[in-house]
Amino acid sequence: MVIEEVKEVLLKYKVHEDKIENILKEKQINKSGIKTLHVEGLSAQTRLLTLEEAKERNSQLIKELEFVKGNLRSKSIFSPMELQWGKVREQYQNNPSLPIITWHCHLPVFI
Repeated sequence: MVIEEVKEVLLKYKVHEDKIENILKEKQINKSGIKTLHVEGLSAQTRLLTLEEAKERNSQLIKELEFVKGNLRSKSIFSPMELQWGKVREQYQNNPSLPIITWHCHLPVFI
């Protein structure tokens, strides 16, 4: 199951990925010795990125991937209350006669 945020990032850079794929295919064909067909306008679309453009593109990709990873990570982390009850459950399973000596009442929080 692909998450919507990942889909958005993939769609945003699909054009760039297609350009890179075309360049790689063209270079592979040139290396294998088969002549490529020249189509007008194709050379303008498949020009290589300059160093600065590549750096900018890569930094944007990294930032967006880190953003998506952060969102995914925050969705998977348990709240502190869940972690606390997990510890209590484990302690009770280890020692079922464990007495409860403290009790906290947490009021519901409405957001």
